[in-house]
Amino acid sequence: RAMASAAGGASTPDLFVRVLQVPPLMCNCTIVGDRKTQQAVVVDPGGDVHKILDILKTNNLKCTRILISHGHLDHVLGGRELKDATGAELLMHADDLGLYERVGEQCDDFGVQRPSAPLPRPDAFVAHNDELQMAGFSVRCLHCPGHTPGSTSYYFEQAKLCCPGDTLFRGSIGRTNWAGIPSLHGTSDSTQIVHSIKAELLTLPPDTRVVSGHGAQTTIAREREDNPYVY
Repeated sequence: RAMASAAGGASTPDLFVRVLQVPPLMCNCTIVGDRKTQQAVVVDPGGDVHKILDILKTNNLKCTRILISHGHLDHVLGGRELKDATGAELLMHADDLGLYERVGEQCDDFGVQRPSAPLPRPDAFVAHNDELQMAGFSVRCLHCPGHTPGSTSYYFEQAKLCCPGDTLFRGSIGRTNWAGIPSLHGTSDSTQIVHSIKAELLTLPPDTRVVSGHGAQTTIAREREDNPYVY
């Protein structure tokens, strides 16, 4: 189900934001673009790439960068198809490369079909506080280890929007216990994720909209007040 939205509270009316839930595990995939320059990024293309491409085409946008929040299968499986269709650069944090490269093992553990071809090697790796300049907007990369070693939140200041992947949820935080999931065993840290949220996410402006990796949207203000996992 796609949720159409202008960038709520955005400082420029030219920014386009669209969130759609994609298979195999209902990941929130986010498209952010500038209507004037027609450049866009796609965060976490887990699947339904034909729908992502339709949204881009309908709104006269060209995806030039694919941003991966972390290396779990449901956030990355559409990466090759989207990259092949658009020629976009695929970016992620290097600390999750191992998870990303073992996506087949993750698929086996979750009962999901393995990708028919290997995922593309990332074109570049992002680091903490990197500022990615797009035509019409910028994206700040916030390294938030805990759910995975390389988990990265993407902050779109002009849109007042943060895409934290599975680090922060409405009223909750990302999973860190992977009992019975051999491919993810030992890859998360429950203390580290709380530190990351407090240091990097709850310090963002309170009216920042948060599109988590799954589930309902929230705001930084709401999570500061009501999230029981970070206090």
